[in-house]
Amino acid sequence: QDEETQHSLECIQANQIFPRKQLIREDENLQVPFIELHGESTEYVGRAEDAIIALSNYRLHIKFKESVVNVPLQLIESVECRDIFQLHLTCKDCKVIRCQFSTFEQCQDWLKRLNNAIRPPSKIEDLFSFAYHAWCMEVYASEKEQHGDLCRPGEHVTSRFKNEVERMGFDMNNAWRISNINEKYKLCGSYPQEIIVPAWITDKELESVASFRSWKRIPAVVYRHQNNGAVISRCGQPEVSWWGWRNADDEHLVQSVAKACASDSRSNSNKLMNGNCSRDFSNGGDLSDVEFDSSISNASGAESLAIQPQKLLILDARSYAAAVANRAKGGGCECPEYYPNCEVVFMGMANIHSIRKSFQSLRLLCTQMPDPGNWLSALESTKWLQHLSMLLKSALLVVHAVDRDQRPVLVHCSDGWDRTPQIVALAKLLLDPYYRTTEGFQVLVETEWLDFGHKFADRCGHGENSDDLNERCPVFLQWLDCVHQLQRQFPCSFEFNEAFLVKLVQHTYSCLFGTFLCNNAKERGEKHTQERTCSVWSLLRAANKAFKNLLYSSQSESVLYPVCHVRNLMLWSAVYLPCSSPSTPAEDTCAPYPVPGSSPEDQPLGRLPKTRSFDNLTTACDSSVPTTNRRSSDPSLNEKWQEHRRSLELSSLGNTGDDPFDGDGLSKQGGRAPLGAELSVAAGVAEGQMENILQEATKDDVGLEEHSRGSLEIVGKGDEVALDKEKRTDNLHGHVSEL
Repeated sequence: QDEETQHSLECIQANQIFPRKQLIREDENLQVPFIELHGESTEYVGRAEDAIIALSNYRLHIKFKESVVNVPLQLIESVECRDIFQLHLTCKDCKVIRCQFSTFEQCQDWLKRLNNAIRPPSKIEDLFSFAYHAWCMEVYASEKEQHGDLCRPGEHVTSRFKNEVERMGFDMNNAWRISNINEKYKLCGSYPQEIIVPAWITDKELESVASFRSWKRIPAVVYRHQNNGAVISRCGQPEVSWWGWRNADDEHLVQSVAKACASDSRSNSNKLMNGNCSRDFSNGGDLSDVEFDSSISNASGAESLAIQPQKLLILDARSYAAAVANRAKGGGCECPEYYPNCEVVFMGMANIHSIRKSFQSLRLLCTQMPDPGNWLSALESTKWLQHLSMLLKSALLVVHAVDRDQRPVLVHCSDGWDRTPQIVALAKLLLDPYYRTTEGFQVLVETEWLDFGHKFADRCGHGENSDDLNERCPVFLQWLDCVHQLQRQFPCSFEFNEAFLVKLVQHTYSCLFGTFLCNNAKERGEKHTQERTCSVWSLLRAANKAFKNLLYSSQSESVLYPVCHVRNLMLWSAVYLPCSSPSTPAEDTCAPYPVPGSSPEDQPLGRLPKTRSFDNLTTACDSSVPTTNRRSSDPSLNEKWQEHRRSLELSSLGNTGDDPFDGDGLSKQGGRAPLGAELSVAAGVAEGQMENILQEATKDDVGLEEHSRGSLEIVGKGDEVALDKEKRTDNLHGHVSEL
């Protein structure tokens, strides 16, 4: 009875706090052209030129004759009127939407409606994620099913700190300890409540260090190499200022990180050095391309390193000039004289203002009529790929220090919540295969981006009264772009596919889920977002086959060493180009609710990004047959894969033998295995995976034709909540709707 009373109160709250709004039709014959989500109410339906336009409290929906625009309101950055009759909508993910009206008055009416709808909320409850969750409670309450457990992330996310400490093998007896100095966020509002520090550092010393670091963001250990014990830590800049202040406790803490690595009992099992790959940049110079290439080569020096304590690498994401300029605002950088046995490297990464300007240039380029003759030079002028290259280089330098040199690393920028999580999270992704699984990637995002206070509300523009455009910047999107570049270079190393990343980009801004609300964990706790909204990981869960990479092999490289030069990077067309949204998965594979009476194994395999597939993989591998390649951005089949395929074909010519496959789809050709079978064996495809690839390659590209007409499917079907429970009711299927 108490549970029923609780559900009744929640239902009352849903109806009273988030009431449905009355629909206004410009034409009485018009109907809402989409299925509404729980808590969604359409406010306006009207006619544009050759289209029906609808506006709800969650989305803008424009239905043209041959295409559909379906975009969450919080994904829209600005709306303006152009050419008197045309609305021009700019989206935060680089897309641009244009809608033509018949009259100037109608265009102005919709301009006012949209500007009111996309305005930053005056209070956080105005975001749709709260209404959606509250109305879902009513539906699940009527079916006597607890909604609270349905849209929560898994235990691997909720217990991530404890699990990670155990998984990485920290020696909590002699080297490290967990400090609760930030319990209830009393020390630092943008840090997690539990942090790892050297065992002999007291909380009193940490308080002293906090007074010397920007925003009290003290050096905290976030990763340990399981083989050699080297760690990665992160912090804010030291507040040196023009006066040249120093802090003895801060200097002691930084040196203690290196000493704790040496005393880690598990790190003593491996003392073989791979050579010192870094050079002395502590004179204040930035790291050039030539110096970077030489710094990651295997230089001699193992003998001296075996005797001397390991030098801690302090990686400052800024340029030396920017770090010195920050002294005028009370910041600065570490002076090598005060931090013995430490080495300072300045990476020269751009700040959020330069990144925002670069992204705006990229968006302008991607929405203009392409000029084939000048496209590459125009793309280069945006500097977007150059910024990605610098970020990858910075992460790779951390990887070399930790993995090859067995050196501890301390990473910071100015405040430690933009460039710092980019570098640290990317380095951890390269170092540890666990973070390249679906569950591990979720833990990585929650830890480095959410727990350590990346300001999603300010950077994405969906915070309370977040009108300051200077605070907006696609920092997280830039990092996801780097992850996509890694997927292209290592197609077998990631459990999730490109569609997973595309969907994560969309829901970073959509505010359908509450995962990326607020600026830090303290604010999310005060607003009770975890209890009042759904988690995006309930959609992007490991069990959702729509987001599985069929080429994934758990036996792939342990540590990834990507090529970072600009010429090896590619524009993420699935996100930035207007007609590339087919990389979102097919509608039926996004459905959060299994078909009644079926098991998850019975569900259809999730589609790879919707690109042109070979009709027959066997004949497609025959060099005598003209081939139609997938587009270059497809993470499952890139240029390196194609070059490897051609080399395998040449080496296999003239070889004969028995067919190692007896299954369908591979037949004997002249007494030897077909070329597709040889390719699968030579390329080392995991056992049983070739069959899945063949099935995927021979499937019809359902829905490719309508996508090729240029429909802008910003958000696919079935994104309400991807729920993990097996038992679902029939009426819930009615809400698997197009977002």
